Amino acid sequence: MPVDRPLLAQLIGELVETPNMLVVIDSASAVAEMHTGSTVRLDLTDRWAMIESDEWHVHIDMDDVAGTQFVDAVDRFHEGIPKLYYVRLYDRSDRTLIRFYFPNPWLDDREQPSEFQQEKLDVFEAFRDRYVGRDGIVSATRD
Repeated sequence: MPVDRPLLAQLIGELVETPNMLVVIDSASAVAEMHTGSTVRLDLTDRWAMIESDEWHVHIDMDDVAGTQFVDAVDRFHEGIPKLYYVRLYDRSDRTLIRFYFPNPWLDDREQPSEFQQEKLDVFEAFRDRYVGRDGIVSATRD
């Protein structure tokens, strides 16, 4: 069941307003990563939503969003970072459209490995607790 458009707009709005989020768009051959640190403007009123900062912008076809997951994933690529936490929007074929990564609790503010920081995980868990179970939004784990 697709996510309700006003709920999806609310979630995206809250995600991009959260400090130090990483917005990721990828295909089989390229990955774009943008931080939400600069001013972010949103236009979520039309089919083509726009997220814009001072240095980049992204358009999302809201009609293609078939589902939303809050993901707790094992990180197999970065040494010293056991997990990643993100929101994944996907289409009807289960292809990822965009991901919003929460600040990692095993990285400091300069994105260097550090001691575990519970307050960063708390941000992800608070979002997950507010949204999972509403209009088809689910929680997922990836190994």
